[in-house]
Amino acid sequence: MTPRPRSRDKVVPVSIGIPVSLMIRLDNELDWKQSRSKWVKSAIIQKLDHQFDVSEIPTSQLVGMLHYRGMISTDLLRSIMMQVEETVEEQ
Repeated sequence: MTPRPRSRDKVVPVSIGIPVSLMIRLDNELDWKQSRSKWVKSAIIQKLDHQFDVSEIPTSQLVGMLHYRGMISTDLLRSIMMQVEETVEEQ
């Protein structure tokens, strides 16, 4: 049996400090099968490579971001959110 080839890019354990509230938010995003380390590694790579997949952002969050930037009115925000809720209920 041939041993598995060693990776040229070694994994280095890193310890960082984050607020408890941020860790709770992260843990709420992950299901029990997902690795926190893999998620953080992916986030770092995306940030460094400026990769951004808008499709991963929930519609309600995107609409909220547009409202926060003043791109849509409060009335339009409410209308869109009602449509989003109706769509979710139909699924």
